[in-house]
Amino acid sequence: MSLRQRIPFQDDEEDRSHSTQVLDETEQEELIEDLRRENLQTSARAVVMLDGVLAFSTLLQVVYLLKQSRMSPLFELFPPSATTSLEPIPAPVLFTVLALLLHANLVLHLHPALTSSSSLPLPLPYATTYALGCVAPTLGLFLARAWQTTLWTSLPVLVVLLVQSVHDTLKEGDEALAELETLKYTAPGP
Repeated sequence: MSLRQRIPFQDDEEDRSHSTQVLDETEQEELIEDLRRENLQTSARAVVMLDGVLAFSTLLQVVYLLKQSRMSPLFELFPPSATTSLEPIPAPVLFTVLALLLHANLVLHLHPALTSSSSLPLPLPYATTYALGCVAPTLGLFLARAWQTTLWTSLPVLVVLLVQSVHDTLKEGDEALAELETLKYTAPGP
């Protein structure tokens, strides 16, 4: 009994896709420009999406600030049980104003041109933003408030997490383009 090696069929297109293609300077420049343009479009879409999230979250916080009852708005969606404490965390107005300030800080992160072209302060680092945002939910946990209240007070932290993760991804895209720019080579002509 002899063993035969199996050689799979390969199409010519597969052979060409595995070969290395050498680009001249103009082709490299065109490729980098196309990638840069695509990166700018993607970044612009992501920033618009994050602006929408921030606007919606800010609107929710302002509505909460203006209403008389300081109960969590999540009680409307998820009614409490008979044994659930409806009591809000202490100083709910203060923590709502803090949430609004954290949202303004995130806008400064997303639009750095605002700080360079005006007298607005530099945005707080994300670590500080997380620390400030975690005070209210931590207080809700320690005081054994309803999960709806704790989740409502966690909303600013969740928004910070979303903004930071998307913002970091956008920065990585910019850094990858800068690194690609350094990898240009000179292709000798025939």
